[in-house]
Amino acid sequence: MQDPGCPCVICSGVRRGRDAGTVSMVEKHGWCVLRVPGSFDFAYTVGLWHSFQLPELVMFGLAGEDMQVWLNTAVDRLREIGWPAAETPFTGVIEGHPTMLRPVDESWRDALFGTAYRFYGGWSVPVWQLVWPDAAGRWPWNDEATVSSRTRQAFAWLPVSSHPRGSWRLVGTHTPGFPLPAEPDSWALTTRALLAGETSPALVVFDEGAFDVLDARGYAADDLCLGYLGHAVERHPALTAFADLPDGHVATLAPDGAWQREPLSAPQRTASTAAWQNDQHPRVSA
Repeated sequence: MQDPGCPCVICSGVRRGRDAGTVSMVEKHGWCVLRVPGSFDFAYTVGLWHSFQLPELVMFGLAGEDMQVWLNTAVDRLREIGWPAAETPFTGVIEGHPTMLRPVDESWRDALFGTAYRFYGGWSVPVWQLVWPDAAGRWPWNDEATVSSRTRQAFAWLPVSSHPRGSWRLVGTHTPGFPLPAEPDSWALTTRALLAGETSPALVVFDEGAFDVLDARGYAADDLCLGYLGHAVERHPALTAFADLPDGHVATLAPDGAWQREPLSAPQRTASTAAWQNDQHPRVSA
């Protein structure tokens, strides 16, 4: 049944083929749960506002298929017990663990909820985050919580600009529109000195969807690490010039300051592969 007060594509009658599967699921079941893969998966509902005038739900950082199940369970549970106040723990979603809800800040809309935004005709409906604790029951804002629970979940109740530095802040800041053909929170082979701004890029490799961003020392650098590509771009904005670097190619800074592009040679690919496979290289996420 159409609701003249609901702006969604079902009630407005304005439908587009791109989201036909989502619309069909909402019409059949009342809502659907979308899984979004990435460095850390997240999943969110579409249709709760249309069907029940309830906020949509989002969950971060666990296996995508599991989160789809838990969000469906959460909808059933909340319809049973009523919508709790923010930060009020409740059970019945993840076996053996409480969960709680926190309202999501509007600044995350464009980065995370594109399908929902289209479904609601460009109108922003409320979204609440389903938050999970670590195995000891500590919530992610607790300094004693496990690193995994604190970093895998976005603190989406905060504005993007206030989010702790790391993967989710990069996603919120640079998605959509990140200039390179990889995600801003994807790992890149780089150096600590380059991430700190102490050296500048002199060699950029794009191969099999991943970037090496190295300074003049190349693969011989003694501070090689894996860092977020978005942090490298924030520190060195000139890297956006390599948005069109073909896969399997390398760009090298010549003595005259010009960049030379060419297919990646076999020795260069061997050096890159060995560096990526070296477990001694730390991951620098902040």
